[in-house]
Amino acid sequence: MQITKAEMEIMQVLWKSGRRMTTNEIMEYFPDKNKTTILTLAGRLLDKGALQSVKRGRSHAHEYWAAISEEDYRKIQTKSFLFSIHNGSAKSLISSLFQAENLTKKDIEELREFINSEADSYD
Repeated sequence: MQITKAEMEIMQVLWKSGRRMTTNEIMEYFPDKNKTTILTLAGRLLDKGALQSVKRGRSHAHEYWAAISEEDYRKIQTKSFLFSIHNGSAKSLISSLFQAENLTKKDIEELREFINSEADSYD
């Protein structure tokens, strides 16, 4: 499942709210977008399985909610990236981060602590 930048903005609003939201409630976060745009983006997200919705009453209003958690989406995208760019190798990914000098000493220490704690759970 690939979510575009514009679609991701809607997902972020829904994830952050943690509840069902109507089109009008979502629109409050995007004063520069018209209702048609929001409905189009929501429709694409529904087609992708990222959102679910239900019709409310006779007004044709819908409530939307995330069908996938932010954490699960992040895991899916990370796995996809790892396999498409790094041939499934976490070592290759981490090596790239080091070689690109994108890691601070604090980042390295946090990674070391994380890896050590995860390794302990495999024993």
